[in-house]
Amino acid sequence: MTQLSSALLTLGDAMFFRPTDEVICERVTAKEDLVGALDGKAEDSSLDVIHIVVGEKDFDRLYDEDSISAFEPLLKDGGELTVHLLCGDGRMAGEDSMNTIQASLVMGGLRFEQLAQGIEDGSYAFTARKGGGDESDDDDDE
Repeated sequence: MTQLSSALLTLGDAMFFRPTDEVICERVTAKEDLVGALDGKAEDSSLDVIHIVVGEKDFDRLYDEDSISAFEPLLKDGGELTVHLLCGDGRMAGEDSMNTIQASLVMGGLRFEQLAQGIEDGSYAFTARKGGGDESDDDDDE
């Protein structure tokens, strides 16, 4: 059996398609279920990438900022976790939502790296990385 190295967590109805079988894919419909969404599906240090996708309209109802710390051990050293905040339908991302995501990544033990905004729909992608791997750490021993 092949070890999968990518995971996609869709909160609510943020996406209308399901990726290939080469990705762990879970749909979360309750805030309290996010923390355990990958239980039994991925082992510690086994994932290169985790994507969490949530619509702005469902953010307060479904995004659990305390859950990010549960995903950090699943990432390989240097692995990446990206939270996609989808706006669309003329919606704008709320400052509170954006601050919550960025803080949750840092408080979850990851190093915040990038905030990218979609030009057409105003959506955002918040990317953070687990320390180690090929990336240089700030904790170099001198």
